[in-house]
Amino acid sequence: MNINQESRIVEVFSTDMLKGKIEVNELKDAHEYIKELASNPNPNNRYEIAQIMSFVINEGLSQRVNYLDLIADVKRTDIDTKARFKTEIDGLKAMFQAKSATTERSKVSSKYTGLDTEEVSIRPVVDFLELQTGKANLTDLAQKAAIKMELAIVKRIQDSVYAAFKGTTGVNYASGSGIAKQAFDPILFAMARAGGSTSIVGDTEALAKFTALTGFDGNVPADLAAEHNQNGMIGKYNGSSLVKLNNPFQAGSLTETELRKDLVYVIPNVEEGLKPIKVQFAGGVQTTDAPVSIDSKQVEFRFDQYIGAGVIGARKLLGVYEDTTLSE
Repeated sequence: MNINQESRIVEVFSTDMLKGKIEVNELKDAHEYIKELASNPNPNNRYEIAQIMSFVINEGLSQRVNYLDLIADVKRTDIDTKARFKTEIDGLKAMFQAKSATTERSKVSSKYTGLDTEEVSIRPVVDFLELQTGKANLTDLAQKAAIKMELAIVKRIQDSVYAAFKGTTGVNYASGSGIAKQAFDPILFAMARAGGSTSIVGDTEALAKFTALTGFDGNVPADLAAEHNQNGMIGKYNGSSLVKLNNPFQAGSLTETELRKDLVYVIPNVEEGLKPIKVQFAGGVQTTDAPVSIDSKQVEFRFDQYIGAGVIGARKLLGVYEDTTLSE
């Protein structure tokens, strides 16, 4: 079978992974086809299994990183294309002068910058007997792979942003014990003035602290109280939406999270060229497989996504707040 992103078997597994509606018999047939391929583990069949998995992972990863468009200038290109990011320099001015007098010219310019790409990879090992007997849950494996790759990508963006903003003066960065209103509000107001509207993005522990800043108490409307009881936080602060980042525990830990809990991002709603965070996804998820091990009877797959991430531009229209009580 010639497998691509639109192949029906990819759609079936992807829909199942994303909790969509799928006919039970169609899902059963998809698993039966994997069993059929695994029953004859020649290189072509192994590669076809790997292809199916890569396209399903690609669909899951694409869905999971959609929110990056909120915070970054994101370009999705072919695998061999180097993205060029436009950084706008707004020099447009409106001014008064005497009638028929020559007005001062204003210059609107921009520059283009590229990013180096690198791989984010995951290498699952599967018991081949489980593939042959249909016990291997490809949907679950693809979902876990997509989550792990998403977190690795977001961590790289997190580290790039923190390195660029830490210690900067003005309204791009501040820190405090908890969410200190006198330190946080200047960032929020500056970004709101720049973008008209803003989003406040961070870990659930940090966002929960905005409740206290609003003067929230027992004398509030029932719908607001219900929202707080359901989500553990209010939905807005000073007109800005609060957006929770996916931030699970690290494997085997009940204290350490995959991403930092202490960073809160204030993101203005500005044009793509004015967003300082630049991200390129080059191609979709690529795949490589290996022969079945004669010793362990396991098969190893490798899935790679080429990505570039960085902070570009002199005017950084983004705010970072560090809650020192949640610092590592």
